[in-house]
Amino acid sequence: MSQCESAVVYDGMPISSGGTHGLGRISARDAHQAWSGFLASCTVPTNVRCYFDLPQTPELTVEPSVRARIAEAFPAEGRRYPVPNDRVNEALDPLTSFEPQPTNPWGMAPVWLRFSAEFRLVDPADGELWPGQEPERFGFFETPTGVRLGASRTNLSLQARRSMGMLLSIPNATDAELAVLVPWLQDRLPFRLSTKHWSRWTLAKNGRTYRGRKLTP
Repeated sequence: MSQCESAVVYDGMPISSGGTHGLGRISARDAHQAWSGFLASCTVPTNVRCYFDLPQTPELTVEPSVRARIAEAFPAEGRRYPVPNDRVNEALDPLTSFEPQPTNPWGMAPVWLRFSAEFRLVDPADGELWPGQEPERFGFFETPTGVRLGASRTNLSLQARRSMGMLLSIPNATDAELAVLVPWLQDRLPFRLSTKHWSRWTLAKNGRTYRGRKLTP
């Protein structure tokens, strides 16, 4: 298998800072519909997961009745309460009934419903998989912000606030291809892609590592 020469990266969910894109006042159901709609129209997703999380939120506690209701429907595995993919609507019902949730001074609520997925992008021109989306073709190289070249992933967090994170890796994308791909993605996302989070990573002369530079598609 030949090695990929470059990949364009969007790190709108930088692992180093825990950042995500806020979705404003959108409802929990609409946020999930937008997230799942993006996956359905633009990607081939894998490892799609959902779970309730009751983190140790500073200055807040989870009401015993709320914890019991979640645990009864979705038994705990460690600190998580996994939700099967065919029961997401059953998880959205109680989450909505808990609202409006109390928040601490940092805007955090005691009950979170989290989603995550890995995915491969499709080509908007023909709906086929974008070529080269295989981390092994990049020697499993990972950028400082946590993007593994050749792999993409996203998450959705539903609490008092809604937010969506995105890590994209687009192998061997030309400027002309990005001029089509980026607006196509933007039209299907519930947040504005930031111009500050793009970069192009190119294979170094030693053939073993990649070097990045900022990019404005």
